[in-house]
Amino acid sequence: MSLCNKFFASLVFSLAAISLFFTHSNADSALITNICNGAGDVQYCLNLFSLDPRSVTVDVRGLALIAIQTTIIKIQDTLDTKISDLVRNITDPVGKQRIGVCQSDYMDAATKYTNVFQSTDKKAYQDAIDGLRIGSNDVIDCQNIYRRTDPIAESPISAENVEISIKLTGVILTVIEYLIRN
Repeated sequence: MSLCNKFFASLVFSLAAISLFFTHSNADSALITNICNGAGDVQYCLNLFSLDPRSVTVDVRGLALIAIQTTIIKIQDTLDTKISDLVRNITDPVGKQRIGVCQSDYMDAATKYTNVFQSTDKKAYQDAIDGLRIGSNDVIDCQNIYRRTDPIAESPISAENVEISIKLTGVILTVIEYLIRN
């Protein structure tokens, strides 16, 4: 992990730790289930929170922050491992250009989701929703770069693109919408 990435990860974890310790009303499993029932992929949402022991010790905003932090980690891991390996190993010009677009898209998405984290922490939920749209579109662009021109191909990080842009972003949006309504 590069020095910049280590700093970025450290900043995100510091923000998360500060935010998650200053919560008031804990989210129990019934509340988590109620929130996740509004998600596009209910089981994915339930699994996301059940795998993180902090989930039952934070309030609903804390759940949003956990989901955002998980997304940022997924984006950074994809950048550091899969995309970096592909950048080094792809030799054809079209493939290099496409994975370069993905690398740029993912760097932009990392910044956008960090801003989403900060907006959610400040209870600026509309700003968070706007940032989710933009950050998710960055990841979708990585998916679509393989479909725009010949040769049409499947993105080598299609699974990551779908998990980030649809599943994780869907969970975040579901929790933020719950915060807005309640």
